[in-house]
Amino acid sequence: MNSKPLTYIRVERDWKEGDTVTLKLPMQISVHKWEKNNNAVSVGYGPLTFSLKIGEKWVTNGGSEAWPENEVFPTTPWNYGLILDEHESVRSFQVVKKPGPSANQPFQPENAPFELHAKARRIAAWKQDGQGLVGKLQPSPVKSDEPVENVTLIPMGAARLRITAFPVIGRGSEAHEWSAPKSSAVSASHCFESDSVDAMIDGLEPKTSNDHSIPRFTWWDHRGTSEWVQYDFGKARKVSGAEVYWFDDTGGGSCRVPKSWRILYRKGERWQEVEGASGYATNIDAFNRVTFKPVEADALKIEATLQPDFSAGILEWKVKD
Repeated sequence: MNSKPLTYIRVERDWKEGDTVTLKLPMQISVHKWEKNNNAVSVGYGPLTFSLKIGEKWVTNGGSEAWPENEVFPTTPWNYGLILDEHESVRSFQVVKKPGPSANQPFQPENAPFELHAKARRIAAWKQDGQGLVGKLQPSPVKSDEPVENVTLIPMGAARLRITAFPVIGRGSEAHEWSAPKSSAVSASHCFESDSVDAMIDGLEPKTSNDHSIPRFTWWDHRGTSEWVQYDFGKARKVSGAEVYWFDDTGGGSCRVPKSWRILYRKGERWQEVEGASGYATNIDAFNRVTFKPVEADALKIEATLQPDFSAGILEWKVKD
């Protein structure tokens, strides 16, 4: 029995107990090139669009026990470009159907009823930026000297971390070099994976020391340790002060203002403490300003000693000329 799109089929017959009706929906692999997304491709199987299968690590960073707030981080590589058959791209994928009945909750990576297997190469320069984000896709085809790997794609609805528009690996003069994201001007002895060093210099003014509405930097889960953050200017500049807004989540977490801190400056390869510091305050809900004898420096560093059993963090750091 054949059907046409946007029509109904009427089945008239004498039905008996135990009769069954089997509906088979033909599913074929499809590959769509997105010219407006720098020639990236997406892969479908019937009505399903597929994403890369990425290992997940769930981290609770707020909310309540009943309604937790979670973030999801990758535990496996994600920066792959697909290797496609030059003549017939759909031949680049193998459909694998899991045996047995479908799970009650198919929208989880481990329960996806279908998988697509393909060949790919990692793109070494395709990385998260300083904010932990992945930027816009760059033009395909892409050059890559990484080894060929087998990758698994799962239905997009089963993936929480989604790479669904894929770069395509190429070779020869038509393939493009991928440009890595610019490195951050700020670095640290340690940064919690949910936080960002760039949060210290993003220009967002905190309302309080426990402001969770803006990005933050913390040394969590280091407690009672000596830590540092560094701000590289790129070239020497005159500086005579700084303002630091400390993160403190008393009542909900284990970050407090540090026990003590100081500022050092770098000129060339040498680090030394600033002279004539007006004082290193650790007040909450306010910028803690320190002035010092003007210096020519290409970088500043904050060294902090954390309180015993507590970590610490910075919401905003301003450098004054």
